[in-house]
Amino acid sequence: MLSFAAMTAAVQHKVLLIDDSETSLHFVSLVLVRAGYDVRTADDVDKLEGMLGDWRPDVILTDVSMPGITGPELCRMLKSNYETAHVPVVLFSAMPNSELEGMARDCEADGFLSKSNGLDKLPKELALLIETTLF
Repeated sequence: MLSFAAMTAAVQHKVLLIDDSETSLHFVSLVLVRAGYDVRTADDVDKLEGMLGDWRPDVILTDVSMPGITGPELCRMLKSNYETAHVPVVLFSAMPNSELEGMARDCEADGFLSKSNGLDKLPKELALLIETTLF
């Protein structure tokens, strides 16, 4: 019998990764793609809006500290829009879990994941979050 993590990877969940760091976008997307996720990336809000016009992610994984718009501000914007309100938003940052958890709660994000846990753990942590929180 397959574990849920194996089944979710087999389903190939669509992840939209938002980060202002090209290095972070590259490495995080590489790790998630290798784990079986369908990943698209955006490094600013304009690219995000264009992408959401023709592609619907299963989850949006957004960095917290970005110029122009923060992750929590982006979350509030997405949650207030009828077209994107149903898409789960997960804050993704290297800040301490206690801060990240409070920030996620305040902006009504659907979850949070810490970059500090290491990229090797990210696919399993995302699968677990999808299993327990998002779906």
